[in-house]
Amino acid sequence: MKPRVFGLSAVAALVLWAFTSAASVLAAPNDGSVSGQVVNKSNGGASTAGATVILVSFGRKEQAPLGQQTVQADPDGHYEFTGLDRDQNVVYLTASKFQNVTYPADQPFQLSDQQNLQADISVYDATTADDSIQLESLNLLVMGADQGLVQMMEMGALLNNSDRTFVTANPQDQQLANAVKFALPRGALGVQMQAGFSDQDVIPGIGGVQVTSPILPGRHQFALSFQVPYSNGSDVDVAIQVPYPTSSFSMYLPDGGIKLQGSSLNPGGPTQLGGQTYSLYSASNLGKATMIAGQLGGLGGAVGLGGNQLALISLGVVLFVIGGGVVLFGGRLRGQVVGARRQTDATSEQERLELVVRMAALDERYAAGEVSDADYTAERERGKQRLRELTLARRQMAAPGEV
Repeated sequence: MKPRVFGLSAVAALVLWAFTSAASVLAAPNDGSVSGQVVNKSNGGASTAGATVILVSFGRKEQAPLGQQTVQADPDGHYEFTGLDRDQNVVYLTASKFQNVTYPADQPFQLSDQQNLQADISVYDATTADDSIQLESLNLLVMGADQGLVQMMEMGALLNNSDRTFVTANPQDQQLANAVKFALPRGALGVQMQAGFSDQDVIPGIGGVQVTSPILPGRHQFALSFQVPYSNGSDVDVAIQVPYPTSSFSMYLPDGGIKLQGSSLNPGGPTQLGGQTYSLYSASNLGKATMIAGQLGGLGGAVGLGGNQLALISLGVVLFVIGGGVVLFGGRLRGQVVGARRQTDATSEQERLELVVRMAALDERYAAGEVSDADYTAERERGKQRLRELTLARRQMAAPGEV
């Protein structure tokens, strides 16, 4: 498993794990230890001697961090923490700060059923060169248009093919910062990072936005939302210039109403995403700085999405990108949508929309080869069955006298 930058998302994941994991056998306190080595995975990388190693402790009952300790790695990169509490309430995570990037160990751990633990920490040399960055996939999803704004999302997978962590050269220089780039249509407004990176790291960029988060070697999924303004009766320019070599580019338009014009993208016909029909346009193997032209027409008859629907779609994308696995249909999403009404019909509609987003995520993961045939068939059938139940219930509510 690739280590991730130790930030709010890592802490949240750790705390969630801590609160839901099974209790371990109670053991004697304050005689535990954790040791390991800070290992530089970069070919010919610098020594990890003197690297700062951090041990963070979390309380399951307290639902909060309890404290942290730091040590310096020895000349061989080894570290050790002793005298640690072995209470089953305490969960630990080690991390190392190396060349101004913080790397957590692969997994959090407890010491309730073991006195000593070995936990190595992988780190990488840092580089400001972005020649090994590319986009495995880049997808533009048009969600709808209303009141002069086209609602869109951009999602995909960014690859760092080197054995170095890409870092921003000048994060204070805004458009000249040379951070990782995300292209957007001209005039895009309200950009929000929904998944993959911290919204606090988003800064302006030429032709889009940049994210100053360190990019570790490997694959990084992301999703962001934005709006593009338009005037009634006018087309919207959605041209973008891809910032890196891009293996696969796709644009999804809701079926009916909105049309793509003036584009060299290849039409793929109607496609199903989460039970909804979209028109698909695509291209492959695009070189760095390739311009993808296109305008959206027919916006006058486009169906708009309410704020509640947009919030649900954003929530679904976050779960898809961050979840790292098949999103099961067995349970409802737990996130609270601001302003959502708690009435029965509204709740049913929310669940239906959640299922649509989950099924769209499942379809994409299956197409990417990340879900087995058996898992895909079982989960999709379960989702379709629940959608049928919700649709029938909605019809019965609309016409209670009909069978």
